[in-house]
Amino acid sequence: MDKLAAAVRRKKIPYITLGLIILNVVYYFIVALGGNMSSTAYMLSRGADYAPYVFEGHQYWRLLTSMFLHFSLQHLAGNMVYLGIVGWSYEPLVGHWKFLLIYLLSGLGGNVISCAYYQISGKPAVSAGASGAVYGIIAMVIYLMYIARKRTGSRQLLTRIAVMLLFLFYSNFASGRDVDVAAHIGGLVFGLILCLIFLPYKTPQKRQ
Repeated sequence: MDKLAAAVRRKKIPYITLGLIILNVVYYFIVALGGNMSSTAYMLSRGADYAPYVFEGHQYWRLLTSMFLHFSLQHLAGNMVYLGIVGWSYEPLVGHWKFLLIYLLSGLGGNVISCAYYQISGKPAVSAGASGAVYGIIAMVIYLMYIARKRTGSRQLLTRIAVMLLFLFYSNFASGRDVDVAAHIGGLVFGLILCLIFLPYKTPQKRQ
């Protein structure tokens, strides 16, 4: 019985979330101590995303490394707060490995969309951050809220979804900061697609 209780407690610990936060924080301080983070050349040398390097230079690894690179402590803190809040509540709910896959694949998808956008626009920009991945797990929260609403018919859940979407809109378009909107939207879209794959909604069967 004690072993079963211990196993249940371990399952509730969001160790993927904690691991991702630690990895992001450690890498941030390694980069910060190693050079000038305001230098584009230095950030590119540390793994930042840049469309010409990815598509023309075939440096596809940047799509992953840029997810763990942040330009400032404020940039890092903002993403890690979102990751911590969502991960603490939802990682045990969806499962550790599904949570990790949605996070990583959303981030990769968001970076692909970002690179494609900047390449097509002809105005490539150096970008980095976990925002695409974070938006992927925020999409997961919206998706799970929608499922809960379908099952319970609660209008309160629908209101929460609307509020979250409005907040996302504000953070992207009305905050006055330089943000990679393409990566955010890409992460959100990929997050929803991944939820449909990994967390499909099943219509409850009616009992006769």
